[in-house]
Amino acid sequence: MRVAVITNPWRIAAAVALLAVANSGCASSAATTRIPSPQASLATTTAATSSASASASAPTLSVSPGSPAPVPPAYESQYSTLQSQVSSFATIAGTPAPGSSTIIASSLEFANANTLTPNVLEGNPLAYSTAMINAMKALGETGVTVQVNFPLLLASFPDSSTYTSFYSQIAAAVHAAGMTLIVEANPLFENISSLPVTSFYLGLTLQSLAADYRAQAQTIIDVMQPDYLTFLTEPDTDTALFHNRSLDLDSPAIGVQFVKAVLAGLDRKGTKVGAGTGTWQDASYDQSLLTGTTIDFLDVHTFPVAPSDLTNMEAQVAAAHAAHMPIVMTECWLYKESTNGQPGESMTSAPDEQKVETYSFWEPLDSEFLTAMVSYARSNGFAVVSPFSTENFFAYQSWTSALDAEPESAVRSSFSRQVLQAIQAGQISGVGETVRQLAG
Repeated sequence: MRVAVITNPWRIAAAVALLAVANSGCASSAATTRIPSPQASLATTTAATSSASASASAPTLSVSPGSPAPVPPAYESQYSTLQSQVSSFATIAGTPAPGSSTIIASSLEFANANTLTPNVLEGNPLAYSTAMINAMKALGETGVTVQVNFPLLLASFPDSSTYTSFYSQIAAAVHAAGMTLIVEANPLFENISSLPVTSFYLGLTLQSLAADYRAQAQTIIDVMQPDYLTFLTEPDTDTALFHNRSLDLDSPAIGVQFVKAVLAGLDRKGTKVGAGTGTWQDASYDQSLLTGTTIDFLDVHTFPVAPSDLTNMEAQVAAAHAAHMPIVMTECWLYKESTNGQPGESMTSAPDEQKVETYSFWEPLDSEFLTAMVSYARSNGFAVVSPFSTENFFAYQSWTSALDAEPESAVRSSFSRQVLQAIQAGQISGVGETVRQLAG
């Protein structure tokens, strides 16, 4: 996806959603925490949970009562088209053999780097994240994907030691739970993060960017000890983020040069390091990464599932198999706001996507998508498949015309409060039940 003005809706869906919630728990001083009472209760019960005991506190989960609302007339055409596309996807998903070793993971949205502020250790993101890790394990998931965005852990970036401490504790909680840790090291979103990334990106060259990426990757490996680390997953998005013509990572030749430079001298210490593209990009880029670099796995992102996306995905998977390269899908979810195979390309598309994906009428379709995706991943021997919108495993909210008239920030804030309440109550959505059955 090429964007003149940045945004990639799926990668920041969690970020905007959690700014109002996670950051509301971050005090301007240690003595002034401003959190609604349901969150305060969750924070109280989880703040004392050490990473060492994370594996012992997985909750018992029950499915929330009720059924999804009917599809509103304004969304009927859109829903019908997406349903047809998901059904087509299901026809190529295949039937996996028993005993698949594919790791079922999902995104730890409360630890998304785009939501962090310098006082993160004084707030509640660690408590929220620990609660979500426990709930993810209770669903049967065996992996956790964490967004540790560049340049957050770079020594020259302000307050990097604070963020490094936070993510070391996140990693400890995942390891203590006995779950596979997958880390994405994508760039921070300047229009989402409140941190000074715009000034940091100014003046970067391909050489300096690669050196900085290598330094952060080494810190991640040393401090977090992830099983999988990926750092170039949507070259078109990264190119748009940097606003720098010399950093045209959307070019396969430059992308290969960048990946080779990052990997040169990196001490992987047993961590598998990968890169890749989204299925909306031509598979020739992935072929260049497979033949021109020493990556340990190919990373594939899937969101739209129009015919062009499925064609590209099939080609990417075939290329990885031909190269005897493992496949790790660090992000996937059903994209709602476009049905033509290409995600939205404007500043308005991301808020719209983040808003509408909270509505419960999408729940059956999300379950169908996840069922097809996990079947496809297992049938094709993926090492990992990691859905992106973990919040939807715990809650949706009913569409009303009044809610739909609200701005995106208000809709997402309401939704995230319901997610926190559901985790606290040990409840999951119908999609969460689908994940539990798939992971079981």
